[in-house]
Amino acid sequence: MCGVLGILGKCPLVRAKRLLLLLAHRGQDAAGLLWPTDGGFTTAKALGSPQRVVVPDEAPEVVLGSTRYPTYGRRITSEDDLDQCAGPFASGRIAISHNGNITNLRRLTDREYGSDSQFIAERLDMHLSETGDDLVEAVRRLEDELDGAYSIAGIHRGRLFAMRDPRGFKPLVFGRKDNTAIVASESTVFDMQGVSLERDIYPGELIIFSPDGGMESHSISQDLTHSHCFFEYVYFAQPSARIENQLVYDVRFRLGRALALCFKKMDLEMPDYVVPIPDTSRPAAQALAEELGVPMREIILKNRYLGRTFILQSQHERNDLAKWKYLYLDDKIRGKTLLIVDDSIVRGTTARRIVDDLRQRGASKVYFAATCPPQTDPCYYGIDISTGSELIASNTDVPGIETFIGADALIYQDMDGLINAIGLRDLCLACLGQEYPTEYARRIHHHFKGRGLKPGTRDYERELD
Repeated sequence: MCGVLGILGKCPLVRAKRLLLLLAHRGQDAAGLLWPTDGGFTTAKALGSPQRVVVPDEAPEVVLGSTRYPTYGRRITSEDDLDQCAGPFASGRIAISHNGNITNLRRLTDREYGSDSQFIAERLDMHLSETGDDLVEAVRRLEDELDGAYSIAGIHRGRLFAMRDPRGFKPLVFGRKDNTAIVASESTVFDMQGVSLERDIYPGELIIFSPDGGMESHSISQDLTHSHCFFEYVYFAQPSARIENQLVYDVRFRLGRALALCFKKMDLEMPDYVVPIPDTSRPAAQALAEELGVPMREIILKNRYLGRTFILQSQHERNDLAKWKYLYLDDKIRGKTLLIVDDSIVRGTTARRIVDDLRQRGASKVYFAATCPPQTDPCYYGIDISTGSELIASNTDVPGIETFIGADALIYQDMDGLINAIGLRDLCLACLGQEYPTEYARRIHHHFKGRGLKPGTRDYERELD
């Protein structure tokens, strides 16, 4: 999962950097900007936040931005890794910023790449050479080769283009005003630039924006079945974002209402407070509290200077950061029965730490609720849970997870509640034990399932026997 940004229309690079900050939650390993200069491309990249990117006082006609969350290739550990691992990437006459994950890259090349985005840029440039610089035909050839998820913004011949895989796994939206066009992973970017959201890039669509305000739409492929990532609604996207005509805040509020039904079925003692784990679970906790007739209290406060523990690359890092991530209002905890609400339980690291912290501060009972059903299988489409051994629900049942995190009761969202809250039927639910939407991903999962590969080793980066 990464943040993708593309801007056509004179935009100061300092402003482009500020817009990219609105996508920093989608990747915190590195960030970068790219723009055309003297017949080529210039990049400015930095480790960590977009705020660290140093840019000149220029206002190019077109610019790309990227925040990186690595799901393929190595992690960025120094500035020497930036050109190979952090987007945007340029190759010949093309430049791209990419969000997603290509599952069959090992079948397409023997070369080791720092990221699949770098591979896509080079492959697309190769197809442009084969087709006489015909972008539409080059994209069509690229799409015929790839298995996986890809939402892409790019530059070709001074134009901005955007494309999305036929399944539409990852979000990509655009807006226009006068001769300005913006493509981004999330619509929140448009508000800050005074541009209205026009619509999502359709699955299998290529759009080309011209400097004169023109727009071409090409249907590269038609797939009647889409596979939108449900985890965007549950966790990744900003609550203010609108994806597939759904306001993410509203989805999370409905998830809380559905979770209230799950709680009531368990016939538990009513809590004194419903407590959200900041930040993503607030709308759900509010709805859950209203449905139960119980006050919501923000007893757990987030240390605003720390990033997201979920997208850190090692369990050691996640454990270490979890110790410092939250602050507590002790006076509101002692002697109380608390219903804690989080978006999901992936590895169990955060949940266990929070339950333990609350007990040490004198909580009478701690219930733990997740707005997402148990995640039992790895994701191959852009979330770095790439082997089942990383998932606590892959080999532990609900009572076992309840014991592991130390809760008095564990309440999971059910599948119907999740689907109905999102309001879409064409979702990717593979990590919840459902079928993988693409052929090569199904082969990978069948081949490696149950092999007990150690965490940190990705199934799709291995050769199939």
